[in-house]
Amino acid sequence: MSGSQTSTSRIVMLLANAYKPDPRVQREAAGLVAAGHHVTLICWDRAAELPQNETINGIEIIRVQNVRSAYGSGWRQLFYLPRFWQKAIAIASQLQPSAVHAHDLDTLFAGYRIKQRAGCPLVYDAHEHYPALMSLYLPRPMVLLLTRFERWLLRHVDATITASTILHDEFAKLGVEPCITLGNFPVIAPYLNPDAKRVDTLRQTLDQGKEQLHIGYIASFSRNRMLLPFIHAASQLPQVQFHIWGDGLQRADVENAVADYPNAHYHGWAIPVDLPIYFAAMDLIYYALRLDYPGAIYNAPNTLAQAMAAARPIIGTDVGDLGRIVRATDCGILIEQATADSIAQAIRQLADPETRHRLGKNGRNAARKTYNARATQQQLTTLYQKLLESRLDENS
Repeated sequence: MSGSQTSTSRIVMLLANAYKPDPRVQREAAGLVAAGHHVTLICWDRAAELPQNETINGIEIIRVQNVRSAYGSGWRQLFYLPRFWQKAIAIASQLQPSAVHAHDLDTLFAGYRIKQRAGCPLVYDAHEHYPALMSLYLPRPMVLLLTRFERWLLRHVDATITASTILHDEFAKLGVEPCITLGNFPVIAPYLNPDAKRVDTLRQTLDQGKEQLHIGYIASFSRNRMLLPFIHAASQLPQVQFHIWGDGLQRADVENAVADYPNAHYHGWAIPVDLPIYFAAMDLIYYALRLDYPGAIYNAPNTLAQAMAAARPIIGTDVGDLGRIVRATDCGILIEQATADSIAQAIRQLADPETRHRLGKNGRNAARKTYNARATQQQLTTLYQKLLESRLDENS
């Protein structure tokens, strides 16, 4: 593909959240903009909280705000989601896209309809195993319908992206191709060189002169996260400070639980731009999933790669890509079950500074080489180059 053809390619992305921003979407869109594509993101601002139209770092954002809904609505979302699709299809059709990029299954049907109208390639970006995720919110018959719906739509997709190597393997068995895995890896420069003064200030505020060990959970409060055992582990380790940043469906439970332990603290939502500061101020990072959650094996946490880039060892459940990457890089400790006892025992193992330094160094070295946004952005731009070149050849 020539440079001029690349620069005039308009890629329309579809997203069923308001883009506050969504870190994965942001990294992918930024990589495509840097490669010379024009990227327009059509997203669903269910509560009309953000500007309807804006451009951030070259990414044009259009928010659908006249379809009001709420997160965690379960099956009731079926009354609202098709209306968002209808609005997104109408907007995208006017833009005459060169390609449409559907983030997750909840936008894929809209992407399929845009493909039909515009005659452009369709890329499916599966952030997770969507039917498995919805098993937390929907009855089993509806989850089975979602699975069949996804498999039907996959027949009409021109390229597929997964965040998880486990999901990639499953799609490959179904004959889905081309299919690549793009991990949820950060831009690592801010984690390699965080503002030392701000890190020291935060650390001093949290430490209060006691020079204790600090462990943090820095992520959302989805129902699949094992947050309460983490907090309860504080009772066994009074010399360790437990910190939680985030928000979501478990917030009330988290607030109630931390009230029982003087060494457990909830700090509210983590400001995205300040994440490198929070990670650098911790000695350890925690991230664990419910093993009775069917989507656990498909989870590819941002938190893991952020901890690696920050050179902080992670304690996590041995499941999916979390387990695969921790084992491959030797950057933390894996536990079979996330219980207060197992979490406390893992923290005791990492009380030794030399052990933490070794595991943290392993993680950072791996982040520099492989687990970073620059590497995944290159994969994505290569995929689009081949996809658009193929379409040009078909039309010539």
